[in-house]
Amino acid sequence: MALWFSETASPGHHLEWKVNRLLFSGQSQFQTVEVLDTQAFGPSLVLDGIMQTTTGDEYIYHEMLAWVPLSAHPHPHRVLIIGGGDGGLAREVLSSPCVQEVTLVEIDSLVVEVSRQFLPTHASAFADPRLHLIIADGFEYLARTDLEPFDLILIDSTDPEGTGPGGILYTAEFHQKVFQALADDGLYVQQTGTPIYNPEVLAETSRSVAQIFPICRVFWCVVPTYPGGFFTFTSGSKRYDLQQFSPQAVNHARWYTPAIHRGAFALPPVVAQLVPPAIQEAQTFFGS
Repeated sequence: MALWFSETASPGHHLEWKVNRLLFSGQSQFQTVEVLDTQAFGPSLVLDGIMQTTTGDEYIYHEMLAWVPLSAHPHPHRVLIIGGGDGGLAREVLSSPCVQEVTLVEIDSLVVEVSRQFLPTHASAFADPRLHLIIADGFEYLARTDLEPFDLILIDSTDPEGTGPGGILYTAEFHQKVFQALADDGLYVQQTGTPIYNPEVLAETSRSVAQIFPICRVFWCVVPTYPGGFFTFTSGSKRYDLQQFSPQAVNHARWYTPAIHRGAFALPPVVAQLVPPAIQEAQTFFGS
């Protein structure tokens, strides 16, 4: 009998992956951590019963979360990643020759451990000498007073729903700490989930960010393993509009291109209505 992993997207809809075998199952201080060898997407990380990243399609999410801000900032030398303990986002960021150092703050050491063992294509970044790994709470880390300003801050966290550690990273208090930790021309990007099933995440986050940052933009991509496929990111910037960017020749990219970058800011009306009017007006150029 085939083994299937099932994830509930809504009370009336769930997703399933056929599983070849269970590679790892454990409980950390914060969450249940599992690694499944799925038939369609290979080794995949599951946290508290929610699919987080798969070997088969992780490149889409990680390329977009990394290269949209990397292409918009003229000198992204110092980068902070909060979350991202699987290493996939750090791998993408470190593939930029402009990046001089990356600080990765992950709350759960077990995520790092299992990713190193079972997700080697994600975790290759941990061998890069430019990466400084800190096992700590990202919210508390940003409260430190001895931090040097970062050019980019990227939030690669679990969703705010449920009992996991990601909820506090979607609050106005956290966004204010991000603002303070950025350089005078710094910018940040945060995943804001699927508006198909959790529209409140995008709506509340974009409203919070727009109240704190001079420039707030929303972009999207398609990630097959996430509910609904349609996945959004919200950015806050002190100076640079992510829509205005320097085209990057990302030789290894399987998804990101300058054309994809431009098109990612075209929001369908059903999504645009969730964000503040100022964002809708600023992104009409690509949506009209």
